[in-house]
Amino acid sequence: MSVFDLFTKDACDIRGKTSTDKRTRTEYFTNKKELESQWIKVVLVDMINHPIEDSVQISNELFFGNKYPEWTYFILYCHSGWSSGYVQMQLKPQLPQYNIINMDGGIVMYQLQKNNF
Repeated sequence: MSVFDLFTKDACDIRGKTSTDKRTRTEYFTNKKELESQWIKVVLVDMINHPIEDSVQISNELFFGNKYPEWTYFILYCHSGWSSGYVQMQLKPQLPQYNIINMDGGIVMYQLQKNNF
């Protein structure tokens, strides 16, 4: 299986909006601090080749390479949050050892909120 088969990078998929496990950028920063204080790894995943601070490019090795410990939080972002929501729904049942979260609003919300942090 390839993670790249789960989405089209150039299009947002409205099906992602049915996802219930999503966070805003503000929630991401708040939760990240809390989780990291408990020694839980948080990984911000760039799905659109538009890296932002502390993000890593999506890859098969990221999810299937046993690189990260159980309970790692993977925060997915795309342009608007729709494609990342769809990928989240595909990965969660296959990777129950991880927490896979969709960043609501994607890079658009990041651009709007980046000066607040």
